[in-house]
Amino acid sequence: MIEEILISAGFGIAGSLVRLLTASLKNLRQGKISWSGFGFYVATVIAVGAFSGIVLGFGKVLSFLAGYAGLDLIEGYYNIFKKKKFKLYKKD
Repeated sequence: MIEEILISAGFGIAGSLVRLLTASLKNLRQGKISWSGFGFYVATVIAVGAFSGIVLGFGKVLSFLAGYAGLDLIEGYYNIFKKKKFKLYKKD
């Protein structure tokens, strides 16, 4: 049981790292990459890849593809939050 979960997480992480590498190379060529928060971004991608791999852990290939698609999920959330303005109100 635990071995299956770790294998699924590993393939999810592998998929997310492949997607991270391709996206980083594309952005590096265009000069649009920021290195200041890159470590946090990598950690987030790994965590989402592992989670996606475990959730869709019905096989190695599906876990890999889920990890690969997990980065698209992060980018989608980023675009949503970037467009909206949030106000924090102080409670009395």
